[in-house]
Amino acid sequence: MRYLLISILIVSVLGCKVTTVDDFTESKVETNDMVQNPYFSNPDIDYVYKADIKVYGNEFSGILILKKVALQKHRIVFTSQFGSTFFDIEFEKGQYRINSIVDQLNRKIILNTLIRDFALLIKEKGTVEEKYYDDAYNVLKNESDKRSNYYFYNQSDLRLYKIVHTTKRKEKFMIFFKDISKDLIARNISIDHKNIKLNIDLNFLKK
Repeated sequence: MRYLLISILIVSVLGCKVTTVDDFTESKVETNDMVQNPYFSNPDIDYVYKADIKVYGNEFSGILILKKVALQKHRIVFTSQFGSTFFDIEFEKGQYRINSIVDQLNRKIILNTLIRDFALLIKEKGTVEEKYYDDAYNVLKNESDKRSNYYFYNQSDLRLYKIVHTTKRKEKFMIFFKDISKDLIARNISIDHKNIKLNIDLNFLKK
């Protein structure tokens, strides 16, 4: 009976373990290793995207402008094509301020998710806790607020391809960066959630 309980416990623990880097080889973290996301780090660029946000059966389409306005400060404004503001949020040094937001998005679960999504999207640097690799990617693990972020860099060009955000047991959402320009603009970005009905698709319009 004792061995049965131990076996059940082991299976339960292993079954709940996040599988993000199961097929990767772990390597030693070096002192100069650093998580880096360059895609929204240039204060001279207005990052303007056609945006589509789908959340619990509602769809919001319009223009999303993301701007680095100070050393550790970004502002994100999402408007309809007719100029109405869906939300206007500022992020600075791990904090945020909501300047405005429509009622449909100002629900606790939706707002908290949007804040977490965009905070991770614009996060430029972080410490490395673990390091992995395979033939296609180098992966750097960063921990924040009792959760983990896995940064996947292409082996071919060392560019950031995706970020996987997880709890200790589950993958929660992924951010994909595609069609990268020479000046490090991700022309297509998608944020896909696994456990809630919220997805974001961004397509770059201009500098």
